[in-house]
Amino acid sequence: MVGKQSQLKYDMPPSYLIHGALCAAQVIFGISAVVGTIGLPSFHPLTFALVRESFASLVLLAVAHAVSLKKGRKGGIFSGSLKDFKKFFVCGIGLFGSQAFFIIGIKLSSAVAASVWQPTQPIFTAAVCMVLGWEPFSFVRCVGILVAFFGCAIMVLGGGGSAGESIGGEGVDNGAFAQLVGQFSFFLNCCGAALYVLSSKRIIKTERYESVAVTAWSYAIASVLMLIFAVLMSLSEGISTFLCSDCTRSIWHVPPSAIPAMIFFIIMTSSVSYGLITWANKYASGTMVIGYTVIQPVASAIVIQSLVSFGLYEGCKSVARRFLEDEEDGVEKACLDMPDMFTAIGSIGVFFGLVAIICTEPKEEDIDMEEEGEDHYSSFDEAEGLLELAERHGFAEDPDNF
Repeated sequence: MVGKQSQLKYDMPPSYLIHGALCAAQVIFGISAVVGTIGLPSFHPLTFALVRESFASLVLLAVAHAVSLKKGRKGGIFSGSLKDFKKFFVCGIGLFGSQAFFIIGIKLSSAVAASVWQPTQPIFTAAVCMVLGWEPFSFVRCVGILVAFFGCAIMVLGGGGSAGESIGGEGVDNGAFAQLVGQFSFFLNCCGAALYVLSSKRIIKTERYESVAVTAWSYAIASVLMLIFAVLMSLSEGISTFLCSDCTRSIWHVPPSAIPAMIFFIIMTSSVSYGLITWANKYASGTMVIGYTVIQPVASAIVIQSLVSFGLYEGCKSVARRFLEDEEDGVEKACLDMPDMFTAIGSIGVFFGLVAIICTEPKEEDIDMEEEGEDHYSSFDEAEGLLELAERHGFAEDPDNF
């Protein structure tokens, strides 16, 4: 057997590219919250998730195939090994859980609750990584995560900013049971996000696939799981109504007015953001990758402030004032909550917490995603991988090069 020492190595890109990719991904997520608020009318959350994941998987698979061929992988997205299917399936479960239960939580609870839950993802991820020994324990890093979390909590509970991906027509108050199910859905959402980041890292480390191919196949599996889940839920009219009490049409109805916003979610939120996260996940620790989620509410607050300040969209206070003065113009149109003092205070906590996470990033050799003595691939598989790498660099064309 060939040990870990012979595993294929990869070139580490500049750190600013890694941090830039993670920051850009979370900024897009923050913008998505605003786009979802003003651009998506009320329709069933499972239909939204199914359409988004299905089309995103098609886009990502096409891009991944082209990139894989360009990188010299003869089979494109079909290169690799069937032995990796279990790992991809786990990634798909994580992606499915992250998106399906986030949207369910939004409909049953509120965007405020979602905003509080999202920054807990680094806590889940750091706890798993440190307990299992995948990352060295760091007291400063743990403090930084908590500081960033409380910064987000101050922003949200204080009344400013939002995080995650909001859907227009947020669910009405369905009672205590619905709130409980909504909170549990957010818990599953956070677990799913952590599962995707940690499981996708194991696949990326094998060097068998381009990072975009890992994202693409994970999305493809997630879309199949979402289809099965949506069909099962649609069989019960009671469950379907419970998940979307303000939906007046069939569970499969997609409002035409939602198409522009859906295109943004498919291309930017699903394809670009998750592609950047998966690429950065190859080089950064799981805690670092998830740690950047604390940027989401800050990005949302900045976008909202810009839209309202430049008169591109109305704030909720002005809409309410206009409604009181002229009841003929109702408040059917979504409005944006302006950032406030709590947003500024919370942003400071987010900044210092994120700095602590970044400064305590462990070295690559200290990040161990495999168990000692575990050999996931046979010597034949590794030899095959080495031969593929040699062919990509032109060595296999001339036996003398060996």
